Amino acid sequence: MSLDVLASCDRIFTNCLVIMKNLEQHLNALQVIIISLVLFGAFGMQYIFNEAPCPLCLLQRLGMLGVGVGALMNLRYGIQRKHYAISMLAAFFGGFVALRQILLHVCPGSPKFGMPFLGLSLYTWSFLVFVCSILLVAIVMIVFKEKTPITLSKVAVWHKVAFALLFLAAFTNILEAHYLCGFGACVS
Repeated sequence: MSLDVLASCDRIFTNCLVIMKNLEQHLNALQVIIISLVLFGAFGMQYIFNEAPCPLCLLQRLGMLGVGVGALMNLRYGIQRKHYAISMLAAFFGGFVALRQILLHVCPGSPKFGMPFLGLSLYTWSFLVFVCSILLVAIVMIVFKEKTPITLSKVAVWHKVAFALLFLAAFTNILEAHYLCGFGACVS
């Protein structure tokens, strides 16, 4: 009887691990989709208001792509701490660039850059996205502990959609940066 109870507990524990790992995978896919939508939103604002992004804006977009790449690596190669480290380092990089841009425009009388969205500039929103990304990665790393590697046999369809969205966002931003700056440094 005690062996049956132990076997049942082991099955329950294994099922809980699978559910938690799937939840962690879905959180990574959700992060990629949100980052992609933010990038497309900035891209759309740029064309709607006919404003070219500044070099700091392009660096912030690069940071967002780095956050998405770390999460995509978790989807493709399995959950690993080093993938979260890539996301977190990219979020710190992008956050520092966004904070620098905020500080450039915070003094009274200094000109603002770009059209505000819901009352805040895009670089302020960018800073908030990076802070939320850092918090999400930190919370996920605390809550989900690596105990037993579990591989998913099939990749969910919306994980593939997340990959396609981030790839498209990266591709369009690379084309745009090349169009605006060529192979040299951007002129601000």
